[in-house]
Amino acid sequence: MSLNTQEMEFSERFNAPVSEVWKVFYNPNGWDPWFTDGMKISEDGEIYFRWFRLTDGQVVTDNGKIVSVIKERLFSFWWYEYEDGYRSFVEMHFQPTGDNETIVTVKDRTLVKDEEELHVRYGCAYGWGQMMLLAKIYIEKGLIVI
Repeated sequence: MSLNTQEMEFSERFNAPVSEVWKVFYNPNGWDPWFTDGMKISEDGEIYFRWFRLTDGQVVTDNGKIVSVIKERLFSFWWYEYEDGYRSFVEMHFQPTGDNETIVTVKDRTLVKDEEELHVRYGCAYGWGQMMLLAKIYIEKGLIVI
């Protein structure tokens, strides 16, 4: 039995055209070098996450399955391997609001069984906020701050 939890949603406005923002989030190397360390996005529908710098030197990995890709509009995937499937479904929406401005919205549906697992949702919420901030700094200033 899963705990009834609402979808989490995170948005960030980027001062860059949607084509540039899209390439930072959807490319074979994923979110390297600004957030992950060895991430892979495969054309065959596989997604692989790896962190090292943000996890105090501990290598953390996870696998997932890409659900849909609509260039410069939508990137969705299952990830966070758990028991016989995945715990989290994520949709990333890309909305141009001008020639040089894009809003990215991340919608996360992370499943938890009970209150003992709520820390999983809190961790995902923290991670998405951190990811969006690091992406903004990278896209708008060209800086890697991890």
